[in-house]
Amino acid sequence: MDEISQQAIKVFKALADPVRYRIIQLLIEKGELGCAEFAEVFDISAPALSHHYRILEEASLVSTRKSGQYVFLSLDEVVLDKFIPGFEKDHIRQ
Repeated sequence: MDEISQQAIKVFKALADPVRYRIIQLLIEKGELGCAEFAEVFDISAPALSHHYRILEEASLVSTRKSGQYVFLSLDEVVLDKFIPGFEKDHIRQ
């Protein structure tokens, strides 16, 4: 299997989970967000959220940035648009 197919599978698997799908929606709606902000939205443990961040990062959908003890996530719109063109238009609550 070629590299693009492998990445596509990672992207689609990552977005198949409702928590990760919502994380992507939030990043589109609000831009870069800190992990603490996601903890306010989701009623799941910090290790569970960390697991979701890692899957999104492995799919190249998000990148993380550390600032002191805080971690921030940002969306890689190029990767998202490459595999799901129009995601923002079709999947964001208006």
